[in-house]
Amino acid sequence: MTSRNRWLVVVIFALAMAWVESAVVFYLRTMLNRIDPYQPYPLPLLHGFGEAELVRELATLIMLTAVGWLAGTSVRTRFAYFVIAFGMWDLGYYAFLKVLTGWPHSLLDWDILFLLPLPWWGPVLAPALIATLMILFGTLVTQTGPGRVPAWPRRTVWCLCAVGALLALYVFMADALRVAPQGAKALRHLLPELFDWPLFLLAIGLMALPVLALLRQPSESGTPPAEPDARRWLDHFERNRANRPEPDWTAPVTVRPGALPAVIRSLEQFQLGDGGGPASLIAINADGFRNRTPELRAIVNHWFREEAGHARLLACAVDRLGGQRIDSHWSFTAFCLCRKWLGVRFELQILTLTELVSTAYYRVLQRHVGDTPIVAMCGLILRDEAGHVAFHRNRLVSEGCSPRGFLGELWRTQFWVCGHIAATVLWISHRACLTGIGGSRVEYYQEVRRELRRFVGALAADAQKRIIRSGRGVWQRDGGPDLVNERKPMPTV
Repeated sequence: MTSRNRWLVVVIFALAMAWVESAVVFYLRTMLNRIDPYQPYPLPLLHGFGEAELVRELATLIMLTAVGWLAGTSVRTRFAYFVIAFGMWDLGYYAFLKVLTGWPHSLLDWDILFLLPLPWWGPVLAPALIATLMILFGTLVTQTGPGRVPAWPRRTVWCLCAVGALLALYVFMADALRVAPQGAKALRHLLPELFDWPLFLLAIGLMALPVLALLRQPSESGTPPAEPDARRWLDHFERNRANRPEPDWTAPVTVRPGALPAVIRSLEQFQLGDGGGPASLIAINADGFRNRTPELRAIVNHWFREEAGHARLLACAVDRLGGQRIDSHWSFTAFCLCRKWLGVRFELQILTLTELVSTAYYRVLQRHVGDTPIVAMCGLILRDEAGHVAFHRNRLVSEGCSPRGFLGELWRTQFWVCGHIAATVLWISHRACLTGIGGSRVEYYQEVRRELRRFVGALAADAQKRIIRSGRGVWQRDGGPDLVNERKPMPTV
């Protein structure tokens, strides 16, 4: 049976089980006049129903675990099919309950979610979000294609996810924990009034990390992986370093006086973040990527040497405008923490998105600032950023990745969302500068979207070219600026 058919069987089982669950709850709540559970005395003690309900919930978990175990072929895929079944069962339960009873009236209606070890209370939206994450995670793990090893997040990601799960459990049981010392009667009469959405959103963000970890890379295109075209990239960086006219920092300052303070603050922050911090990959497992080959290590060094050059240019601009170089900022601290603890692949995606949204920033700055040295500086940085973006695209294609197909579409979606998050963080920090010189939010986000579309579109086209060339018996390594294709014979089978 193919992985797609296994997925479908598990989903059908979970939906059938959801119907049974919703029908049983329909019968019980009708007999007890509790179709809407949020009413006085929500957990009446009647004819031993409470004990039977606890055992039924335990039996439900055993059944979901069993179907996951039967569908999977390894510990990881068995767990993945279990969470798919759990998520589909949970969403199906509420959908079928709506059909049978008309409840819930909205996703914000309160429900008793579980009874073990204490009653869980929360709006229907909360478990629905968790169930959606479970389905996405299980699908990403199990739908890897024949002969491929399922992807799996790193241990750090799982630890953060576990913290998120504990926070979610606390939010669901916070009111029950508060009244538990008063005894079982207090628990049966409990009606929560406020749901801690800020803490729950933090929890759901941490629980989403395994899904994001699996979405960091596009789906494999089916062609064998290779290294980027190292010689050509090294030549590109050497040529780029040899042709760098320095802006005339002695020229008169022509930035509008009203916008000057905001421009200075913006350039100070960019001087810190754009190469002014650690000029290297800093993820805890970065050596595994950087030291794959001596050539790749040299390319990474050239890349960050150019980033350090950006910091020098920005520092000259800050000094010329009468600003002061800074050595810390909250956004830069958060940026470095994400880069370090979420792994090198996530760091590479963060840096790729940073290059793209920074390109939008420098274009708006170059277009409106009206100061010749800063315009020249933006031109140099934009030229470098174009090479960096092309390198990242070449890196992904050489690893056999493509944004096409089901998993590729999921990757494309998360890349688009993460790109807009990165763009929004940058806009919050630098909007005073961009609007002060005559730019606008619409103009900035148009540039961001243009860069994201170009990157994903070029990635899809390059990946397709590589598949076509490999199908004809040759490799294609699509590169960056001024790079030509290199062909090698495919191994004879």
